[in-house]
Amino acid sequence: MGGAVRVFIQDSTFRLPADPTAPIVMVGPGTGIAPMRALLQERYCQSVGAKVGSNTLYFGCKNSKQDFIYKDELVDYRDNKKILTKLHLAFSREDPKKKVYVQHLLADEENAKALIADLDKGGCIYVCGSTGMGKDVMEAVCVVLVRLKGLSADEAQAQLDTLVGSGRYVQELWG
Repeated sequence: MGGAVRVFIQDSTFRLPADPTAPIVMVGPGTGIAPMRALLQERYCQSVGAKVGSNTLYFGCKNSKQDFIYKDELVDYRDNKKILTKLHLAFSREDPKKKVYVQHLLADEENAKALIADLDKGGCIYVCGSTGMGKDVMEAVCVVLVRLKGLSADEAQAQLDTLVGSGRYVQELWG
């Protein structure tokens, strides 16, 4: 006992777009949901008396019955408060024959088209969770840009780099 613990505090880099009508796409599996809740809370406050853009959330966990944290709150934002436009759920261990992760849902044809439409409207993407998931989500977005925008892999990466540089693709990831 009596050992030292190193702690640091880092401000979040997540900021809603200056234009409240810009769509946002949030990817937050597991505990990565925490900043997405804050974005939804702020978006809900913005919506009182003003128009806000669409809000899409991709959430994932192993099992819906064991670790679907904040389920009631998310459903309330979708069904009652009408601020969560779309809630996409990936439960990676419910089907023993097929693991489904958030990046798989993001690359699904219908969801991919919605993502491109949101980006074309000036939308932002927020990703929070493990570094491995973050890498996989970034790859999925690149694949979507190639598939639906007809870009080469290099052009898709350049467009993604532009989104990152302009603060429209923001990640908070950990090992």
